[in-house]
Amino acid sequence: MNEQLKITTQIQALINDIENVELNLAELPLSEHPKLPQFNRSIRVLDIDAKSKQQFICFSYEQVLKDKETGEEINIALPAPEWVIYKETWSYLRDNYGAPIEQPLVEPTDGMAADKVKVPSYQYMLWLLKNKKVGFTELLASYLDEFVKTHKEALDKLS
Repeated sequence: MNEQLKITTQIQALINDIENVELNLAELPLSEHPKLPQFNRSIRVLDIDAKSKQQFICFSYEQVLKDKETGEEINIALPAPEWVIYKETWSYLRDNYGAPIEQPLVEPTDGMAADKVKVPSYQYMLWLLKNKKVGFTELLASYLDEFVKTHKEALDKLS
């Protein structure tokens, strides 16, 4: 591809890094599996299927276990519950520190004077990316955190 060019060592190192990049979209750390604490656990995001007009995102992923001592990947099938964001999925609007933003209620009830602001997830994700409020991996990590909280029991099952 670049045979006609005199490539410097620095550029060749960059080309090598590009050619050796892992072919997944992200690998994000996950807490230890409760029954397999000897392994580091992560979520490897393999694919994203996004439909803008339908406001739909489906994440294809796998749970990955790596031996804490050797770093060797262990081949144990772990569950992967569906990770989907639909048009009807809502997210909390967050401040610059990641904390949900609260606003006062129009009519406070039962001692509750404020509540968190909700926005449509798909549009919020696009807005965050397009306005450079967050990077792609950080966005995935944020939504993964919420997904794990909701599906912890299913993710921790052993087949």
